[in-house]
Amino acid sequence: MANFGTERVYQNFEPATRWTSEPDAEVLVADLPGFKKEQLKVAVTATRKLRLSGERPTLGNKWIRFHQEIPVPMTADIDTVSAMFKDNKLYIRHPKIKTEIPQTKTPSPVKPPVIMKHRDHHETHQGQGSQAKAEKTTGGKIDQLKHDAQQKARDLQNAKKELGGKLDQLKHDAQQKARELHSGKKEVIAEPKGPLSSKDEEKDKVGAKWFEKYKEATGNVVQEAKNKRQLLCNLAASISLVLLILLYARNAVRSTLVWESEE
Repeated sequence: MANFGTERVYQNFEPATRWTSEPDAEVLVADLPGFKKEQLKVAVTATRKLRLSGERPTLGNKWIRFHQEIPVPMTADIDTVSAMFKDNKLYIRHPKIKTEIPQTKTPSPVKPPVIMKHRDHHETHQGQGSQAKAEKTTGGKIDQLKHDAQQKARDLQNAKKELGGKLDQLKHDAQQKARELHSGKKEVIAEPKGPLSSKDEEKDKVGAKWFEKYKEATGNVVQEAKNKRQLLCNLAASISLVLLILLYARNAVRSTLVWESEE
């Protein structure tokens, strides 16, 4: 009978490994003859070590296995890893860490020292005299400008006062005119009329006659209009009464004819 509970017998195997450097990556190459891709495991530890492991059967209950931890170079990035198994070789690729090359500053050219020329006593005295003369001229111009500004301010103040006096005078004259007009108006209103002349009396009499005639004519027209309106109302009432009588007589004749035909 076959023994199904036979335990595995492992034989440790140490593969050959080597690092190869590329322009942009560090690559670990491991020789693993007889292994398949699904029989291998690759991991990176927190201590910057590459952990390789795998196992495969040989004959019966015999197995070959390996387990290695290989330090990763400091120039390699452990956060990005890619692996490829081809021709019994395992290729594990680590990209290189990109380092910025510090830019060296170009030294600025050294400026030659400025040579100060020593002036003699005459040049120094002449320069001081020119400076004092310029300061005196500038000070004189500033004083003149200040004096002109003060004079302008005084002129403006005087003009303002003069204009204020004229305005007050105009206001007073206007008030005086208003009082005169008001008092004159009262006098005109309170002044009694004098006796009328003969011509004015005749004009008033003629006007009164014409007004009486106009009033009489207007009253006659209104009275005639009222009479005509009353006449029209009476005529309309009479016509309505006649029509009613005719309508009644017609109905009476019709009813008589109907009864006669039935008899």
